[in-house]
Parts: sequence; structure tokens; C-alpha cells
Amino acid sequence: MILGICDGHNSSASLIDEKEIIYAASEERFTRKKNFRGYPANSIDYGINSFVSEKDELSAITVGGQFRKGERLKKLKILQENLEIPMYYFNHHLCHAASYKLSDFKECLILTMDGGGDGLSSTVSIGNGSKIETIAQSDLIDSVGDFYASITELLGFKPMEDEGKVMSLSSFESDDSKINLDIIDYNEKTKSFKNYLGVIGSESTKALKRILDYSTPNKSYDIQISKFVQSKLEEVVLKLLKQFVEETGIKNIVFSGGVAQNVKLNKQIIEQDFVDNLYVPPFTGDEGLSIGSSILCSKHDFDLKNTYLGYEIDNCNVEKIVDLEKNFKVQYIEENDISESVGKLISENKLVCVSREKMEFGPRALGNRSILGLPTNENAKKLAKTLKRNSFMPYAPTILDEYSESYLKNKKYSPYMTMLFDCFESKKSEIEGTVHVDGTTRAQTLKKEFNGTFYNTINFLNDATQIPAVLNTSFNLHGEPIVCNEIDAINSFKKVGDYLLLGNYLIEKLD
Repeated sequence: MILGICDGHNSSASLIDEKEIIYAASEERFTRKKNFRGYPANSIDYGINSFVSEKDELSAITVGGQFRKGERLKKLKILQENLEIPMYYFNHHLCHAASYKLSDFKECLILTMDGGGDGLSSTVSIGNGSKIETIAQSDLIDSVGDFYASITELLGFKPMEDEGKVMSLSSFESDDSKINLDIIDYNEKTKSFKNYLGVIGSESTKALKRILDYSTPNKSYDIQISKFVQSKLEEVVLKLLKQFVEETGIKNIVFSGGVAQNVKLNKQIIEQDFVDNLYVPPFTGDEGLSIGSSILCSKHDFDLKNTYLGYEIDNCNVEKIVDLEKNFKVQYIEENDISESVGKLISENKLVCVSREKMEFGPRALGNRSILGLPTNENAKKLAKTLKRNSFMPYAPTILDEYSESYLKNKKYSPYMTMLFDCFESKKSEIEGTVHVDGTTRAQTLKKEFNGTFYNTINFLNDATQIPAVLNTSFNLHGEPIVCNEIDAINSFKKVGDYLLLGNYLIEKLD
């Protein structure tokens, strides 16, 4: 068994054994600090205490990222001394690239792209069997991810966290003229990106503020700038991919790193004639480095069945907590009755928070740490107000896979919400609360084998409403990490939702 660690941005820990990922969790879920940076002590402890029965079951520690100093390095060394096993450090982008082993491609082009890590901001590689051959790189100065993050900061959002807000804004129409500036591009001769600003980080934000003559927030101009950065991102990435597909003849693409969370870009990639297939792993951000580093240390391929890999809700813990609460009505629900009970509440237009079984790993809630409701505009507006979430940010649906072709153009199986689809005009009214202003939706398509209880809940709802879909958003207040344990669920439920399914306990608020 290999213990994987990421101790940087959005730190995490994981455990793999032969061909199986046994456990993975982000430290932010335990500390309740979004995108926690640092040594993932809680994630490590929970994984070892829950899944490692004997010390000698652990054969190695792998660490995502090579460059670190001070306390971070000291803590890793102490862990190694306590466990008395080898520790291996792997390059940041190589760890991102290792996720190609989770795809079913025999050969693929691997694109990794983020703000930066271990001196690089993007790489292109060929994945073939157990080999990764890197064929192009861009350094930290020429970082497309940093360019997008700088625009995010310019618009008053948090860089390295709120890029999704910029992407959402870019879908709105603007009356202003189109911005056309040569700030970043792709150079086919050097096979790398080129940042004409020559600076990154806060210096980049200052330079862009001057160039774009940006002073105070202005909705129309904010949309115009968002459209500019999104268009430029798509332009340069497609230019890079087209060159390498033509040079290698490989049309299966694996895309990882933080930029791969941009689903509008992913949609553009898969729609290109020169691309056959696109695989985006469910944990493309730096949290995935812990798993990626362990994959690099293993000789096996991996079959990822789902991302339910984290903290597991315990009914015994729930019993102790709810006994102390005075303003709740609590009912135990047998496992076989959960889908009908929750489905009925949703059909009655109740918002149901769900926190049960193992927590998902990655940025998306996929039914085990979700808020569920009818996919209506009414619920979307209600949630935006309650969660204090920007009104321009869209919500996502979970649709039963066998019905999804009726709703989604060019439908592909999408269990992890990593893809964006156009919604058929005739179906928009049925799921209007989860369709963005541009007619797209970031849908999870769900098969029964992925999550049987969640599937049966939506199936019950379909029988009642003739709509095989729910609005599915992550169970957390805006700006907080997704809930992890029983106490997190109770605390968040006090501020959002009508009912809470916590383990097997259905909890209702009393007025």
C-alpha cells in the first residue's frame, strides 16, 4: 500500500493498493479552510487510522511536487522516520500527467496546465502503456493559468479559487465592443506559450489593470473582459493541441491540471474535428497530485469506479449528535426506503441536503455530499440567496444516463461533471434551473452502478414528475469547503435546506 501526499495548494492524502485507489481526501475538508495549503495532517491520519491495520502494510510514501523547504520538508521527514519506509518525490506536472492511467486509452496525448508547479505551467506528453514521454513544456512566466488567475483577481475575485466565476460571466452578452489584445499566445516553433506581459502573479494583475484601463467593477465591462480571457484561453489551447495531434497522429486527449476545470474549454476541445476522445479526470486540481504521485510509483493500471473515497458518515456518530439538538425532528430510514423518502420530498419541492457514506474526492459533489432539489429557476434563485452565491453562477443537474440523450446534444457519459453540454431547446424548460444563460449545462449523467441509492432517488422522482433529473449542488455554504463529517453537515444544514439525510437519519427543522 502506498501513501500519497500533496502538501501544497489544496493539499491531500491518498492510499492505493495494487490496482485500486482505496482512499483520498483533501485537507480543506477537515480544516474547513478552502484550498488549504500545507501539510495534510488530518487527511493522513484519517486514511492511516481507517484503512491501515498494520504498519508494515505501507510500502512507500510518494509526494506530489519536488521543490519545498522549511516546515513542509521537516514534517514530511518526520512522517518518514515514524513510518520507516522509503519516500519518493515526483515532479508536479508529471503527477498531473499520471492521471492518464485512469482513462481507458492505450495511447494518448496528455496536456497538463495550471498556474504553475515545479517551474512549469504546462506540459504535453505521450502516454503509452506505463510510459510518459514529455514532448513540450511551458515555464512559469508563460503561464496561461496565471493569466486567467490574474484576470480573476482583476475582477475582484479570488485567484486560484474563483476562476469559475469568470468562466460563468463569459457566457453573458455584452453591448461593448470585443477586446482584442495580444497578451498571451502559442508559438508553434518553440512549442510553448508566450506571455507578452513578461510578468506573473500580482505584477501581471497590475499590468492588466493598466492595459485594460480597469478601475471599478462594471457589469458590462466585467463581462467583456471575461469573454476576452475565456476566448484567448480557448484559442491558444486549441492551437497547441492541433499542432501536436497533427504531428503525432494521436487523437485521444487526457487533460489535467487546474485549467482542466474550465468546462467551456473542455467543450471546445471535444468539438474539434481533430479530436476523437477527451478524458478529464475528476480531480484535475492539485488535490490530485497525491494520487498521481502514487500512480507513478506503481506498476499497475487503475480502474476508477467512482470518487467516493473519503470520510465515511457513521450512524453511531449521528445518533450522538442529534440527541443534543433540540430544534430537529429525527427519523431513522431503512436503507431500502431512502430513495423513496428523499425522492418524495424533492417531488414536493423540498431542498434536501445529503451527507452519507463516503465523501467524494475532487471539487464536485456527486450525490453523497449534495443539496438536491427540483431543477427549477425558483430553486436556483432560492439557493443563490441562501448560500450567498453570485446570481450569475449556474447550477448543475444530475440526469439519469439512459434519458440524457433527450436533454444533451452530443451526449457522452459524464459521471464526474467534467464536461459541458448544449441543452436541447425543447428540454430547457424541464431543467431550467440548471441551464446557463448560453443554453449549456454542466451535467452529471448517472448510471445505477455508479451510485445505486442516488440513481433510485432520481428514478423515483422521474416516476412522480416525468423529469429524470435533479438540481445537484455541493453541500456547503459559498466560500466554504464541501461538508466532511457529521458535525459539518449539521452546522451547514442549520443555514440551508428543508431536510437533511445524515447517514440513515432524516432530519427536519422545527419552527
